[in-house]
Order: sequence, then C-alpha cells, then structure tokens
Amino acid sequence: MKIKYTTYSTIFTLFLNGCGGGSSDSTPTQPPAVNPTPAHKIVISDDIHVERLGTQNRIINVETGNTPRDIFILLTNYSQSEDASVEINHSNTTSNRSTKVKSYKYSTTSEHMVLNTHERIQEFIKDMHRHKHFNHTEPSQEITKLMRRSANTVGESKTFYLDLNTSPSTVATLKKVVSQVHTDQGIKTLTIWVSDDSFDNGSGCSKNKCITQEMVNILADHFLKTGTNNDIYDWVTNIYGEEWGDDAQSTNSNLISSNNEISILITDIDNDNFSDGGVLGYFYPKDNYKTGSFSGSNERIMFYIDSVIFANGEDAWDINDPWPKEIMSTLAHEFQHMIHFYQKDILLNVQTETWLNEMLAESTEDLVATKIMYMGPRGVDYLDGSAGEAGNIHGRYPLFNSNNTQSLTQWYNSLSNYSVVNSFGAYLLRNYGGANLFHDIVHNSYGDEEAIVHAINQNRNESKTFNDLLREWGIGIMLSDQENLQNLPTYNSGDFTYSDYNNISYELGSVNFFNYDPEPNLFTTLYTVKPQANYYYKVGSDITGNVDINITLNGTTEATLITK
Repeated sequence: MKIKYTTYSTIFTLFLNGCGGGSSDSTPTQPPAVNPTPAHKIVISDDIHVERLGTQNRIINVETGNTPRDIFILLTNYSQSEDASVEINHSNTTSNRSTKVKSYKYSTTSEHMVLNTHERIQEFIKDMHRHKHFNHTEPSQEITKLMRRSANTVGESKTFYLDLNTSPSTVATLKKVVSQVHTDQGIKTLTIWVSDDSFDNGSGCSKNKCITQEMVNILADHFLKTGTNNDIYDWVTNIYGEEWGDDAQSTNSNLISSNNEISILITDIDNDNFSDGGVLGYFYPKDNYKTGSFSGSNERIMFYIDSVIFANGEDAWDINDPWPKEIMSTLAHEFQHMIHFYQKDILLNVQTETWLNEMLAESTEDLVATKIMYMGPRGVDYLDGSAGEAGNIHGRYPLFNSNNTQSLTQWYNSLSNYSVVNSFGAYLLRNYGGANLFHDIVHNSYGDEEAIVHAINQNRNESKTFNDLLREWGIGIMLSDQENLQNLPTYNSGDFTYSDYNNISYELGSVNFFNYDPEPNLFTTLYTVKPQANYYYKVGSDITGNVDINITLNGTTEATLITK
C-alpha cells in the first residue's frame, strides 16, 4: 500500500512554514479536519530515542525541537504465515530523501555467491523422523566387513556415493590420515579423500583447478591436529558436543555405529567445474545410515567439500587466499550441522526447522572467524574488532541489507536466506550470551523459535518472547551505527566482545550495517511486512520542529519509533 503524504490543516501548514517545512505561499484547499483521536505527544530530548508504539492504530506528534533528527518507524510483523498491510500518513518533513538502494555490488570472493547446503539435503533432514523408522535389510557380509574396517591406508581407493542411491558416484583416493588425536570428545581419526578427477598427481587433472597434497595437508591441520584449543574440531565441539557416538545406534538400529572417525571427501560438487561460487560443502545425514536404508550411504560420518573452489587461489595457491579460507569457514558451518544431527535429531528426537539450523551454522562461522584468521560473515579483517570502514562489499551483510525485509523463518534456500538468519544470529550472540546461548539452543527439546526463547529465559532469568527478539533485532540493525549503547539492542561496541565458554574464549567483532555497500534498505513507501520480519520505514531526515504521524496497523504488526 502506498504512503499518503498529508499536510493537515491551515494551522499545521503555517506551523511547517515557520520551521522550514512548507512553502510560504501555500494555501489549503480543504478546511481543517477534525481528528477524533488525540495525538500522543513524544518529546525527543536524547540523542537516541526508541519508543514502543504497540500494535494498535496510533497518532503521534513527535517534537524534535531545534536539533535535527532522523525519524524512523520500525514495523515488526509477528504473524508466522501472513503478510501485513500497514499504512502510515505523516505531515510533510524536511529533507525526506529515500535511501532505498536498487543497485548491488558483488565481491567475487565474498559469501554473496555461495551456498552451504543443497535444498534436497535440507528436505532430507526435515523429513528425518520418517527416515529414523525406515525399514532396512541387514547389510551384506561385504558391507558388514567395511563397517568393521581396519586402519585406513593412504593410497587406497573407494567409490563414494553422492546421493541416496548409488548414482551418481565418484572414485576417490585416500590422501591423508590423522589418527589417535586426543580431544575432549575422545580419541579421534580424520581421513581425507580426494576424487581422482580432482587431484594433481604431477600432470594436472581434468578439472579447472586441481587439489594438491599440500592443500590436503593444510586442510587436515585446520580441522584436527594434536593439541588442545587449536583446531575447528575443538572450537566447535566445545560449544555443541560430540559429532557421533554409540548412543546413536542404540536409539535406531538403522544408524551406523561409532568408530570415532570423521571423513572429508574433496570432490567437484555438482560436477560443475566452477571455481568462483556455488555449493562449497555440505553434510548429508544419509551417510549416517546403513546401506539397507539408503543404498547411497557411504556409512561414514563425513563432509563433502568442493575441490575446484578449494583449489582456487590467487596466483600461487595459499590457504589465506579468499576461497580456501571460505572453505575453512564452511567446515565450521557444516560441522555444526553434523553435530546438530546427532545431538538434536538423534539423541533428543527433535526435528529442527531449517532456518534455525542454518542460523546456528552461520553463527558458528562468526564464532570461529578470528580463530581461523578469516574475515567471516562480517567481511572485516579478523584482527580488526571495529565495525570496519564504510563501503564494505564483503561478508554476508551487503546481501542482507538488500533483503532486510525478508522473513526470518520462511526458508527458500536462497542466498538471501543465509544472510538474514546470519544477521539475526549475530544479534543473539552479541546480546544474549554468545557460545553458551548457542550450546543451550542445540541441547534443549525445541526445534523452532521456542529453542531460542527457552535458552534465553532459562539462563538469563528473562521473560522474553520471540516477538520481543524480532523487534529488538530490527532496533539493533537501525542503531548499529552507534557505538557503546547502554540498555539498547546493539551490534557495535567499537571493538571485540568476548564470549567465554568451557575455558575457550570466542571473539565477536562489531557490526555496523551502515558501513556496507549497499546500506540497509530504508523505505519511504509502504508495501507489505513479511511474516516474522521487520520493515524499516523512514519518516524523514534532519527534521526539526514537530511532525504528526498516523499509523494504521493490522493487528499482528507492532510499530516502534526510532530517532537518532
């Protein structure tokens, strides 16, 4: 619904003339309207003013005095499924310029162009309760022997199945074994396999970019190595727990037993030979099942990593190049999914909504960014705890800014979905307990927004609702250009904040959404407010004097006044 800009009456027009908001020779053509509902007067005296206006229709008179203010109305739709129509009428304002950005700049090495999971895998996980009770036949003697396989030998080959059935497949060779590593979760082994068509044996490979032994060794060193608090395995399991255990098979005989081994298959995902984006990697729970349930199971606890993207360096390949580092971040993302499947789906028998699972995985990348020495979702140098410089085109947030009215909880497996849940997770991390909160979200008995609400209220003695969090999220975004706010939702302390959990400290850098290109979409025209989403309406910039705002809501949408 389009906004109606209204000049209210002769007296109000004359008032605007006095404060520079109207023309000196303007003459009203209509007599003053008699408004049956008196306006609620709000006097702005602080640099930042946030006021909850509620879900009822409101008329407010905002008095800014002589100090120029930017005035916004945040609209938060609490409905889980229905769009909301909202109307806002207000008096003419000074310098009411739109900041809606239509163009978009992409960084070729940013997260804008990557996905972490195929939609079919997300659907498989969503339908997991049916798979848990899938009837299966006992595996053949050959497969049973495979399940009890002896020590892995570098150089051995194996056919890996890439989907639920035995086609498609790839032949891969074992290139690295890291064994007998002592962790807080027990003694673990890592095996890394590379598809034969992706490995450079000295004469190249059939792909656009080829994997070398050096790349395999470095990947292994980042994921699992001797020592404590020094690899992705330690940092992620410290928060969420173990990735697999004997309890899995005791809950469901269709599942494989534990042998404390994790495998990584480096292969050209989708066989697209594309090095500048696409699906970087994924965890596919079908491999946790016996082949009697899914013939395409590899009967391993494993990840898939894209070979061509991982091998895409700048000139001479280096792990600190953007795409290799993005792969390291993806490993942390997918490791959350792997652990989540065991801890939440299997042990707690809880089916998690996709948006929540992806939010946890995206936020895991945020938590480990400084540890893997990568800019992470913020797109800011890992040594810089500030919100960075203006014009930043890296990370998840330029795409979020272009899609900041998208529903948080409705999932379409689009790039923008990842950016939206990431921004929400970043808010929760910085305001409600960091790693400790995310541990509790995974380990409680809820699989939807109640998992977040329960974790916050139980640990912080709060009485929050999910509606509160949606609204706070929007306020935090609008105030992210302000540092060191007190008693207000915040993303931006000006430096790192620290989240300590189980004797490991996680660094969380500041975020200012207005430092990205494009900046957040702020609208001067109203359309609809998506379910469980925010809409950022701009009344005007550099406003002095008084402005009347008439807000008509639909009953599921709450309005919040923000001035700064």
